Amino acid sequence: MKKKTATITACLLAISAISISNTGAANAATCATPGNGYGRLFPNLTGASFDSTAVRSLATQIMAAPETNPTPEGEVDAEENYGIPAGYTYFGQFIDHDLTKDERPNDLTTPIDVRTLVNGRTPQLDLDSLYLAGPTASPQLYNSDQMHLLEGSLLTGTSDAGARDLPRVVNGMAIVGDGRNDENRIVAGIHSMFIRFHNQIVDQVIAAHPQWTAAQNFAEARKQVTAVYQNIILQDYLPRVVGRKTMDSVLQPTRRGTATRLKYYTNCAQMPVEFSVAAYRFGHSQVRGLYRVNASTDRVPVFSGSFGTPGVDLVGFSPSPSHFAIDWSLFLPGGKSSGGVVQASYKIDASITNSLSLLPLPVSSEGPADLAVRNLLRSSQVGLPSGQDVARAMGIRPLPDNQILIGKATGDATEAKTITSISSAFAGKAPLWAYILAESTAHAYRIENGAIVGSQRAPFTLGPVGGRIVAETFVGLLASDVNSILNTTSRSMAPRPNSIKALFDAVERGGGETTRPMPIARPVSSFRENRLGFAPARAQQPPARR
Repeated sequence: MKKKTATITACLLAISAISISNTGAANAATCATPGNGYGRLFPNLTGASFDSTAVRSLATQIMAAPETNPTPEGEVDAEENYGIPAGYTYFGQFIDHDLTKDERPNDLTTPIDVRTLVNGRTPQLDLDSLYLAGPTASPQLYNSDQMHLLEGSLLTGTSDAGARDLPRVVNGMAIVGDGRNDENRIVAGIHSMFIRFHNQIVDQVIAAHPQWTAAQNFAEARKQVTAVYQNIILQDYLPRVVGRKTMDSVLQPTRRGTATRLKYYTNCAQMPVEFSVAAYRFGHSQVRGLYRVNASTDRVPVFSGSFGTPGVDLVGFSPSPSHFAIDWSLFLPGGKSSGGVVQASYKIDASITNSLSLLPLPVSSEGPADLAVRNLLRSSQVGLPSGQDVARAMGIRPLPDNQILIGKATGDATEAKTITSISSAFAGKAPLWAYILAESTAHAYRIENGAIVGSQRAPFTLGPVGGRIVAETFVGLLASDVNSILNTTSRSMAPRPNSIKALFDAVERGGGETTRPMPIARPVSSFRENRLGFAPARAQQPPARR
């Protein structure tokens, strides 16, 4: 057992050795790195357009009805995806706010040339949503020592004595690099954990290098924190949401490290709208109807429409209730347990919980409050091609219309219908976002004559189109960043902690034991729950109903 002051990231002396190979379009000469704009993976495809009646009808089917009788805790819920715990939904949101932010016409209908959009985040996984431009240029985020990030008020409700809210000004506004990380209490909790992680690493760097300047200490701490974050994305997050097979096909282990195999992503795509406006919005379908944040609180929805009443839901933009500390053992697998059951995410299907029809727009933006409507309008606004056209461009056979199910993937025929039964306008050309969600259902189940047949046959991850777009965008952005773990020379060793839960456990310990470097491992399967340490005691995957 090491002292608390021992670094929890000693392993960061060694980062992954990488051999990069891009089998996609050669673009290094014209686009050495992605810029702060947006582009397209498939610039030659024509945008798909739909009349407003069809869009509204599709959005209505995607948006689930309010639950008047929610499934009690401890009982089987056919909407749950036991392969992906609920915490990954919001870690995915945290990542999104590190990658992309654009300003478009708020009506969501005025067509926009994506080449004119400016990305408010850097096109790297560099945690600029946490750090912004650093202590000198963004001093509002930092203590006067120009090394430590500001921390918020202490919270209670769990065994974590250091649990904290986000730092805030007098009116309750969060002092963070991206205000969207205060949208709900869970993503705010993740941001707070990274603040604490950074501050712990700063203390360890100071102890190890007492002669260094504040600038040197900060730079080293940020480097270590960012390396752990990137490795968690590659080792823990992506394999769960895109699947092992897709991840291995994009980032392949070699004798010397890892080789990238990018077929579609190029730096010229910058931040591709196929990713930011469609594929990466799959996380909306993962949002549960209700969450328990700790043992001392009742389950609440993310949004309820009761803005300005902290505690009735998980809306942020104000100080957290003092008893709302998040028990991460209820959101992430493995590690210490509070005795509760790890909550699963909802399935990646063409259905989103009714809570997301009640977005807190008075704070965040304008336009319709229904997230399904907003996503479909965005798709048309930026001229996204249909899902079938993208599939063909990727050399993948498109799903036939009678296999594109819209609604809940529970096996209950009354809860999903084919996209063309909603409107004939979608025959052969489903909106890309809806197609990718439905593709996940078709990947997990056999579908015949517009209905799920039999039990689940594959992991409930993204399918071949959505999974490949997400995996290639992440890996492509990392490969183009000279400071990422894919380009940092080492002894083929990866930084630890290498999972979200392991990181949060270490933060809660206040530093804990010294961790050791470990060989880069193959990603785990997100279907075999027992291997993941995530097998809900209440049930295994429920059989589908015919």
